[in-house]
Amino acid sequence: MSLENLPLVRLRFELKALEAVDVPPYKGDMLRMALLWWLSDFWCPQPQRCRNGCRHPDICMFGRLCEPPVDPAWSSQIRRLIGDTPPPAYAMWDAQDRRTHFASGDAWSLELTLTGELALRQIPAIIAAVQQGAENGMGRVRARSSIQRVVALVWRTSGDFTEHPLAVLEKVNQGESLLWQSYRVEEITLTMLQAIRWAEQWPSPLQTLRIDYLSPVKLKERGEWVEIPEFSAVARALTRRLRILSEVYGGGEWPHVEYGPLLDLSETVRLEHHETHWLDYARRSKQSGTYAIEGFVGPAWYTAEDFRPLLPVLWLGQWLHIGKSYVIGSGRYQLQVNA
Repeated sequence: MSLENLPLVRLRFELKALEAVDVPPYKGDMLRMALLWWLSDFWCPQPQRCRNGCRHPDICMFGRLCEPPVDPAWSSQIRRLIGDTPPPAYAMWDAQDRRTHFASGDAWSLELTLTGELALRQIPAIIAAVQQGAENGMGRVRARSSIQRVVALVWRTSGDFTEHPLAVLEKVNQGESLLWQSYRVEEITLTMLQAIRWAEQWPSPLQTLRIDYLSPVKLKERGEWVEIPEFSAVARALTRRLRILSEVYGGGEWPHVEYGPLLDLSETVRLEHHETHWLDYARRSKQSGTYAIEGFVGPAWYTAEDFRPLLPVLWLGQWLHIGKSYVIGSGRYQLQVNA
């Protein structure tokens, strides 16, 4: 299974506001702007930043991880799924913090999922970019903060996640400094093997499943936007996301012989009840103007003869997001599984 070669890391940044500031209720775009600005400053070898895509993705780490080019070696099916814009190796999450004002000293956090071995090797540079962005001011509001702690969220066989500190703000002489803690990448990585082990805790058929859609999920099926969270549509969107990520950042294309039976099974899943609603908010961009980020949010309950074959990919997908605008936090969901 090629998904075995698609490692992930969940990073949580814990910050403190340095001054009072009004902030947007949906903070993913603000976080993404700061991350890209400072990563380009660290990595871009050009004297001026590239405005229309990376000019040297063969040597520029920013281009390889944030604006990767289409590779002619990818299969025609994958290139058709990707179009002209391969996905970056990260996804942001604002932890549903909907405050619109930070007072000086207020604590807040963000989560960043990194995908692929190359991105995982760049964790120090990525943390440094977030640190620079926080201290210099994030987004158009220039929200200034200091990182208090950075942790990797690591899954344990006991079934829950624990925190592995990567950097901690500590007193040094007369001031404070963000100090690195010892870690090994393989100790903080999430893998398909872990997803399979997580799913093995249900020894008998699992017939009910709840999915909480935490941020707008916008999917298109047969040219129409999906307004009701039918499981088959969600499963197809997740399969597309994993196929693309496996090709771009993993061990090659996820073969049809593995994902095909999962899609067949997803067609038999019944949507029993849902309490989702359509949510939209405005995003403003210098390049694209103002447009809506929208999709369905809320809980949905499903039944099937046995969900267990689907559980590993559903588990991984929780931190990769699905649908449009996943990079800035849309398409986040959470599984609620009971025996």
